[in-house]
Amino acid sequence: MVAAGAQPVIGFNYGAKNYKRVREAFKYVLFWTFAVSAIATVLFESIPGVFIAAFGSDGEPYTNFAVSCLRIYLALIIFTCVQKACAIFLQSVGKPAAAIPLAMIRDVILLIIFSCILPVFFGVRGIFWAAPSADIVAMLITAIVVMRIMRNLDKGADAKTAALDNTELQTSHAGIIITISRQHGSGGQRIGKLVSEKLNIPFYYKEMTTLAGHDSGLSAEFISSINKESPDGFRNMYMDTEIVQQAIIAQNNAIVKIADAGSCVIVGRAADYILRDRKNVVRVFIHAPLAYKIKMTVNVYGDSEEEARKNIAKQDAARSVYHKHVSGTTWGDFSQYELSIDSSIGEEQTANIICEYVKSKS
Repeated sequence: MVAAGAQPVIGFNYGAKNYKRVREAFKYVLFWTFAVSAIATVLFESIPGVFIAAFGSDGEPYTNFAVSCLRIYLALIIFTCVQKACAIFLQSVGKPAAAIPLAMIRDVILLIIFSCILPVFFGVRGIFWAAPSADIVAMLITAIVVMRIMRNLDKGADAKTAALDNTELQTSHAGIIITISRQHGSGGQRIGKLVSEKLNIPFYYKEMTTLAGHDSGLSAEFISSINKESPDGFRNMYMDTEIVQQAIIAQNNAIVKIADAGSCVIVGRAADYILRDRKNVVRVFIHAPLAYKIKMTVNVYGDSEEEARKNIAKQDAARSVYHKHVSGTTWGDFSQYELSIDSSIGEEQTANIICEYVKSKS
């Protein structure tokens, strides 16, 4: 809670390039996180019976075993709290490549590994020793990562991120809101931009994540990277991590805020579901044959054909998991959209079809 409460302060000062204050805020976060978790550790170790009693009792053998296990399992809870505080700090300063693995490494990776290995040598108690073992390794890894990043903190955000930091809610008017979901390589982002230009309404893509960052204190780079950094094989567990959940909530709030401002085009981020209860929303899904998507990915991103094929599969899988996690519905199910268009007819023609449909609804 200490680290989460400091996010707006850290995020604001990082965006303002006041790195001295960022470091000072981080020191306060570490100090108070350590202090609170130290008090908790003392309580867990000195009066564990009080906490065990809250879950019931089944005789003295049960209580003795439970007390012993609780003391072992929570012995290094200080490390757990500090490690999570560091992960939250990294997301506040736009380091998703570091923040996301650190958010998962203790609970998703190390705890599972040690829970499988240690019981082989120590029996059932080995399961409880898995937690402090995971805490030690996770804390060592976190310390190394954080020290390296802190040394290079003065480099700040790149020009692209700095430009996004200046994004503000655009002026609009009452009217249709167009949400565009799209397959990777179908040109959905560019088509959305064309539609916004033809209808003279605001366009939101990366800008959406920046607005979410402004309001939440999270880094826009971190929020934008949710799908990109989604690890193969661990997507569902990744989506359930506390850090990613915070980013999703911030993003959903930004989408609602954008819609409240008036007519616009919003690309991606399950906006079709977030705005499902609004009558003035046109939901569009843009798809294309694989051969067309490969060709477009090669031309736009400079991928080889093999790289394009892999990236299309990876990006679409990540979008599918994200949409399913947020909405509980199937991404790409044509029944959820007013329009489903094959963009291989051409981006200009696809944009024209969307515009004509919107005008017919006005």
